[in-house]
Amino acid sequence: MPKSNSTAAKATMDVAVRPAATEPSNVFDDRGRTVPWMARTIHRLYDAQAQKILDRENLAIAYWYYLRVLAERGELNQLELSKRVGIASTTAVPALDNLEKRGLVQRTRDPNDRRKYFVNLQDEGKRLVDEMLPELTEMISSSFDGITQKDMRIFWKVMRQIETNLTQKSQGDTVVD
Repeated sequence: MPKSNSTAAKATMDVAVRPAATEPSNVFDDRGRTVPWMARTIHRLYDAQAQKILDRENLAIAYWYYLRVLAERGELNQLELSKRVGIASTTAVPALDNLEKRGLVQRTRDPNDRRKYFVNLQDEGKRLVDEMLPELTEMISSSFDGITQKDMRIFWKVMRQIETNLTQKSQGDTVVD
């Protein structure tokens, strides 16, 4: 079966953009992957492992992010919370509805602007974060097996520099938490 135009174009672009395996590159690894590609892959692997832990409380990983930000930051307005989680504010509404029905968060109207809501963790949400965070932290920590402290310091230095570079390029339209 012949390739579709988009598949053929992608294959051509991959060959044109990806350097030869023997050519050193700061952008591609030896398998042709970029830093964003690897970051996405690692993020998905972490999410899959975290979901196994969160399943015990019947909590979706997407909801965990809201709880985690609220536990760290305290009460936030709904727009700020969605920015810090990295989710569109319209997508946040059904997630917060679910969390509120479960008694994990509470939304209250901003007395100065009735269009806005503040979101804060309820006692049950705090309990859940307190209970789940150590195990999730241990899962993350165990993923560093075989990596030296020196390598981790270098890793964090590089990641912070990439974050700084990208934040400067975004010109303030992205919130980094």
